[in-house]
Amino acid sequence: MIGKKMSKKGKEYSDKEVNSMILYLRINRVAEMQYIDDSSDKFHDFISHKKLTREEVIDLALDYKWHKSWNT
Repeated sequence: MIGKKMSKKGKEYSDKEVNSMILYLRINRVAEMQYIDDSSDKFHDFISHKKLTREEVIDLALDYKWHKSWNT
């Protein structure tokens, strides 16, 4: 995960923000991600058993109302 990538919603997100999204999804029992592939930014979700791209992770978090200043 290097630099910033764009979501389908048109905003760029840093690695730190994507890590926050992954934690948010895990805490809210939406997804439990593991980073699996450097070359193509792939993640494995142990809940849905799907492989997701970085952009799909971002879109999933945004669909579940992630925002930059969320709290547990």
